[in-house]
Amino acid sequence: MPELPEVESVRRTLAPRLVGWVVSQVRIGLAKLARPSPQALTQGIRGQKVQNIGRHGKLLILELAQGGFWTIHLGMTGQLIMANERPRAGHVHITVSFADHGPRLYYRDLRQFGGMTYCPDQEALDSGPLANMGPDALGLERNLFISRLAGRRAPLKSLLLDQRVLAGVGNIYADEALHRAGLHPTSRPAELSAKQLADLHRHLQETLTEALARGGSSVRNFVDAEGRPGTFQHAHRVYRRTGLPCPACGSPVQRIVLAGRSTHFCPHCQG
Repeated sequence: MPELPEVESVRRTLAPRLVGWVVSQVRIGLAKLARPSPQALTQGIRGQKVQNIGRHGKLLILELAQGGFWTIHLGMTGQLIMANERPRAGHVHITVSFADHGPRLYYRDLRQFGGMTYCPDQEALDSGPLANMGPDALGLERNLFISRLAGRRAPLKSLLLDQRVLAGVGNIYADEALHRAGLHPTSRPAELSAKQLADLHRHLQETLTEALARGGSSVRNFVDAEGRPGTFQHAHRVYRRTGLPCPACGSPVQRIVLAGRSTHFCPHCQG
């Protein structure tokens, strides 16, 4: 958390407000969250106009008008909050102010796995924050999805979580998409048919699209840039539903640990 739908929800709430704004001041309270250094981040983005806000996987990419990129990764517990006053909650580590605009952008991160990075050019972006990232999962063409998985012998769930294979999918949406596709998380793509992989592609796209339409999943502390939580957690079929009935067949949802990650599935529907 947050995963692709949550980060895209943040992007969509930030873009109408930040595009066209000029950064006037950057205050950094925790140096390790500013990369490559607090000085480089501050000098790189100060005075720059935000020209566009994009996203790749779980990474927000703000294009700057005079060149360079300002990227933001929310890690596990990061939040971006647009407000006129500093949030009363703790763990607000970076504050960005803008010329001629009242609201500031506050970066809050309890567990401190995220952060902001300044990249002076495309090469720095590609070799830094985007290094080793596969194609973005949302809208990924079916044949490319199949080609990246076909023949692999690693567990299917592990491959979906591998950002080098596919960027943006995490624990929630891997579990949910596998349930919809009727595939066990330990299945190996090498043993699946092209049709099964195509079905997984379709269900993954449907899951991500539905989650995005509901503002993502707020299972911990996720809110978009306007402070609104997502609601897709109410539609989860298996994620964190251990022992509860599968909505498709009524069998109790089971939990295993796969590659160190909690994994939830229906033993009947995904047997």
